[in-house]
Amino acid sequence: MGLVYKAQDPAIGRTIAIKTIRLRDVTDEVERERLRERLLREAQSAGMLSHPGIVTIYDIYEENGLAYIFMEFVNGPPLERMLRADQTPDKDTLLSILRQTASALDYAHRKGIVHRDIKPANIMIHEDGAAKITDFGVAKILSHQMTAAGTLMGTPTYMSPEQVEGKTVDGRADQFSLAVIAYEALTGEKPFHAEYLPTLLFKIVREEPPLPSRLNPTLAPQVDTVLRRAMSKKPEDRFANCSDFGEALADALSANPGWMPLPKGASHHITTVGSQDTGDGKLAATVLTPSADTVGTTMSATAGTAIVDAAAPAAVNEQPHVLPFRDTRPKQSHAVRNAWIVVGFLAMAGVGAFLAYMATHPGPSSSEPSSAAQSTLPPPPPVASPTPEPAPSADVPATPQPPADNPPVTSTTPQQPSVVSTSPQQPSTPAVSAPSPPTQGDFQLTTTPSGATAIFDGKPSTECRTPCTITLSAGRHTFTVMAPGYRDAARILEIPHDTGFIVNLEKMMGTLNLQTTPSGLTVVLDGQQSGRTPATFQLSPGMHRVSLLRGSDHHDFTVEIKDGTTLTRTVEWQ
Repeated sequence: MGLVYKAQDPAIGRTIAIKTIRLRDVTDEVERERLRERLLREAQSAGMLSHPGIVTIYDIYEENGLAYIFMEFVNGPPLERMLRADQTPDKDTLLSILRQTASALDYAHRKGIVHRDIKPANIMIHEDGAAKITDFGVAKILSHQMTAAGTLMGTPTYMSPEQVEGKTVDGRADQFSLAVIAYEALTGEKPFHAEYLPTLLFKIVREEPPLPSRLNPTLAPQVDTVLRRAMSKKPEDRFANCSDFGEALADALSANPGWMPLPKGASHHITTVGSQDTGDGKLAATVLTPSADTVGTTMSATAGTAIVDAAAPAAVNEQPHVLPFRDTRPKQSHAVRNAWIVVGFLAMAGVGAFLAYMATHPGPSSSEPSSAAQSTLPPPPPVASPTPEPAPSADVPATPQPPADNPPVTSTTPQQPSVVSTSPQQPSTPAVSAPSPPTQGDFQLTTTPSGATAIFDGKPSTECRTPCTITLSAGRHTFTVMAPGYRDAARILEIPHDTGFIVNLEKMMGTLNLQTTPSGLTVVLDGQQSGRTPATFQLSPGMHRVSLLRGSDHHDFTVEIKDGTTLTRTVEWQ
């Protein structure tokens, strides 16, 4: 759908990422405008998510059929690349990644936002070990446009049963996807396999995956119970939230301290029929008939996303890794197997027909785009000379550039009509008769807690202590709010449109994860008894004193906690 740029924001002096989405690829004008409005609304919702485990969205802009999303740059690989490597993450790192992701998902769910496309490619691992979820909101936007056309979009292996069936989803759908990731990371195999997409979707909805302990003998049976609950077919049978799942999984893994994750394809050695090696750990693309009107499955080699026509049987090609278990059930005849495939195909065809009917019979909606919404879209923040990557295909421009902050009046780009120019100007009407736009405006800033320091446009001369009111020139401005013990908050405002903000600051917090062998040791944290191991604590940044007690013996040490990171300390009692 577009390209991603690495760029420098001169207004604040930070490195950012600019993700582009080609809205012009949506040929239907009404649907394109509806998608554009939804993109703006969803990006605004994602922009409300201020959490160290979520990639921050700074701004959004649209021009000439291209949408630009300005977001935080993460200097590190996605989890997908780490799982593809011969040497998978060690068990402490893996458990930390799963816990951080669970915490970030719960935060988003409390805000009423569901990701809907949790997969290893959407979990970025920063160089300091922090896990960050990306593409909040974007997955929902793109999936709506695809389902409106009677097709299904998503990454099939990680989809929850309710997503496959087209039902309403909540945060427990993300929990299911996170459990699939945990299953894959622990066993080296995906829980659901099939040669054909309808069969794969049928298994997700109807069949239980192989027990993880059968694939990885180092896992205790308790892990089977936890993962099976998190991947329950019914959302109400899963854990109350993702963090509860993460803690339950950690406890189950501690039942066998010698557990270790397996690399991809290391469990068994039964060759998968009909698979092809893509060489990069991604699903291969297969088109059933090489013609312009082919109906099939297209798998993105970069994003791992599948756009699937629900009315056609499509082959799903996995890597030639081994099947994840030895099937001891009686062999089914070809007729029985084919009957199940036909049942899955008919089920998906019915879902596709229903979605197509709903797309052609839309009900009343309050989210229709308006011309006023188009006209008030602010210009993009200034971005200095992003260097585009080579276009991946012929239909992607070789050198698209983010829009300039103030395009010159000599630009040949067609301009959108202004809502204030609804009738031709009369030659006899002097230009000075129109009311002049305001040149400045007052902006009131309030923070929780109060007494924070705010700096506008990076200039110390504009510093104020909240609550405060400041007079700013008309146009776009940025400000940063700082307070001891709280995370800095950056915002963008537009004068005279914005007259005031209320900014809720979040406390700086880090996570300490204590694991001991044996478990059940008493923990004294900063002089206060705080439970028994294994245990997880949310602590303010800085040095903390930890004592582990076993009878009259004790083991003392200090830990340094950093904001937004998880520190795992494993102690083997001698």
